[in-house]
Amino acid sequence: MPEQITYELPLSERIRTFLRLEDLFEQMHHFSQHDGEWQNRAELSCLLDILAISSRTALRNEITKEIERHTKCLVIFAKNPKVDREKLEQSIAQLNQLNQLNNTLLSSSGRIDQVLTQVDLLKCLAQRNSIPGGTCDFDLPAYHFWLNKPLDIRHSQIEAWTANLNPIRKAISLLLQFIRFSASPTQQLASAGFYQQSLDTNFPVHLLRVSLQHDSNYFAEISGGKHRFTVRFMQPMEAERAIQTNEDVHFTLNICQL
Repeated sequence: MPEQITYELPLSERIRTFLRLEDLFEQMHHFSQHDGEWQNRAELSCLLDILAISSRTALRNEITKEIERHTKCLVIFAKNPKVDREKLEQSIAQLNQLNQLNNTLLSSSGRIDQVLTQVDLLKCLAQRNSIPGGTCDFDLPAYHFWLNKPLDIRHSQIEAWTANLNPIRKAISLLLQFIRFSASPTQQLASAGFYQQSLDTNFPVHLLRVSLQHDSNYFAEISGGKHRFTVRFMQPMEAERAIQTNEDVHFTLNICQL
């Protein structure tokens, strides 16, 4: 179990989309490690959510724009004589890997969610996924049949359905890693559970990260925009809405601007 729990707030729609996809990819990977009908159901549910997000977003373009932004930042850092050269070289190596992934994405044709039009089972699942309990055996006997196929057949089919998503998953993972590790952690104090800080609009912030000890009695509720942000530490209640604590809270803050 980690020593700290970290709460994140993205301050741009692009990073918000990346974080949602990262979460879904991680869930999908977790369920793929287990054999069983319920794990397979959860895995395909994550896949459908990923495809739904991809269908609403120009994902390839968003990834390309983010890589270009990081490239410009590294060019600026490289001109600074005080920069940590070892970290810079590591970042350049990661950026090269990102550019390779980006080339793969740009060379791929068709929509990211085109598998929904090519695989009837996924199309049927997508149509019924928004209905509570809509994928029961009596609703989709073909799905029940597929879930009882041998494990190696199910795995090979899922791998084929998700092959075009692998470069996206890797690119988003590397980009978020860049952003998260661009900031140096600072120790802060929230008086009576409240903390506020102004932001320099000349250096846009893309992600805020607040970390608390794992055994803390509070959770962090973060809100903000390009000018300032606030953190409230809330105590969960059994039958009512959580309330802000009146205790002083020490926490770790990362303001990610890369």
